[in-house]
Amino acid sequence: MRNLKKSVDRIIEFLTCTLFVVMVAVASWQVLSRFILKSPSTFTEELLRYSLIWLAMLAAAYVVGKNQHIAITFLRDRLVENSKITLDILIQSIFLIFAAVIMVYGGGRAVSLTMAQISPALHLPMGFVYLALPLSGVFILFYSTTNIIELMNKKKKISYINEEKKAS
Repeated sequence: MRNLKKSVDRIIEFLTCTLFVVMVAVASWQVLSRFILKSPSTFTEELLRYSLIWLAMLAAAYVVGKNQHIAITFLRDRLVENSKITLDILIQSIFLIFAAVIMVYGGGRAVSLTMAQISPALHLPMGFVYLALPLSGVFILFYSTTNIIELMNKKKKISYINEEKKAS
């Protein structure tokens, strides 16, 4: 499971880094064409906007996989280790539900509804822009599932250690 997670991490890292490099190049071209060549490019603003959407959605999934998402730790810091793990499992379960219902299902519906709409400058189906939502939702489902499995294994290990301490 760890090897699969590392492979998914590498795929998302590659995609986000590539998107970021493309965005820097496109933004540089926009500045160059607007201020030096005095002929602004028509597609760059739209491409940057859609690239930023994709970058943000993929990065959000990656952050869930690394357990580095924004969290308010006020309650968690006051709990004992076993309760912390239970709270983390609950949080990951909420991620699972959100990713399944809102991102994958709702995003899939948005993709199907907007596939016939064409973007003005790039002439791409708008469904490709909205595809970032269900795709990142699938990644979040994967990451949350693996995180829950790791947390449950950690909880079993702590319970086993506690039983050993009680027995001795």
